[in-house]
Amino acid sequence: MRVAFLDPLEDRLRDFPAQYLPAPDFDVRVTETPGKLPEGWETAEAIIWWNTPVDRAFLEALPNLRFLQRVGWFRARGDVRYALERGIPVAVTPFGVPDRVAQHALTLTLMLLRQMHTAIEALLEGINPDRLPEAEADSGAYTVNWARVPNIASLNDKTVGILGFGEIGAAFARLLPTFHCRTLAYRRRPLTPEQEAFYQVTWTPFDDLLRESDVVVSFVPSTPESRHMMGAREFGLMQPSAYFVNCGRGATVDEQALLRVLREQRIAGAGLDVFSVEPLPMTSPLRELRNAVITPHSAGGIGGWMDTFARIRANLDRVQAGLPVTIAMQPGDYQPG
Repeated sequence: MRVAFLDPLEDRLRDFPAQYLPAPDFDVRVTETPGKLPEGWETAEAIIWWNTPVDRAFLEALPNLRFLQRVGWFRARGDVRYALERGIPVAVTPFGVPDRVAQHALTLTLMLLRQMHTAIEALLEGINPDRLPEAEADSGAYTVNWARVPNIASLNDKTVGILGFGEIGAAFARLLPTFHCRTLAYRRRPLTPEQEAFYQVTWTPFDDLLRESDVVVSFVPSTPESRHMMGAREFGLMQPSAYFVNCGRGATVDEQALLRVLREQRIAGAGLDVFSVEPLPMTSPLRELRNAVITPHSAGGIGGWMDTFARIRANLDRVQAGLPVTIAMQPGDYQPG
């Protein structure tokens, strides 16, 4: 299969096509000029792109086209309606690192709501407030939640607010429909009605999002404008029962203000993967809080592009075998433009 990449690859990725799409099964070319096919590659059967927009005129010039792979939920651009009209499958593959960060944020969210940190601590400490005797499981003794972990909740039907709705925010939003969440999103430029419908979110002003959300999840990058955007005033707008999760950047949060509201239980808790100083000092008071779940800036992990290329390969194999691709776009889906 002849496969063309419309976007150049970074130096660290230049060996990936040969590794994941080896000859003779694949004949691969990567453009050196964004948006332009390698010379003589109008016969390409598969096109892979992320930044370079595609359109009807571009697709009409590809008579052998069998498959389009868009990389990215929010970042990718291009109108592929013509391909869909021709019955050519178009798949969406999330960027590996944003996808991993989104999953990490969901994990922190679920840990907080399910009181997982409290439950693990109770198990390790052998907490048994009712002094229940050890007996064979299912012997009739009532041992459900024997450690009596309080306030175990569910994400179902909660209002989740996403701060920083870019590629990671979009990947996170795609994880929520199974929980029937009401999902709010804030970014400086409002989302279009088409974007809101596709991602199943509602663009909401910043303060309103903080007031209405049961969980506020931040993916905001560090810029001079975003420094300490979550401070005493902002945490004061949140509900006492709400949780704050930060998988964006530590500089976007006034850490002292967050420590105060957590200590005084003016919000229910926080899940944090990023901090104002990293590695997190051993003397940091965040380490002592019972209502905080903290991880060592590990949300992105490593190998994000490995995930992406493995997904690309799997979809190309499906096309070759005449099988449906994963995460296929439908004719009525939002077109990134």
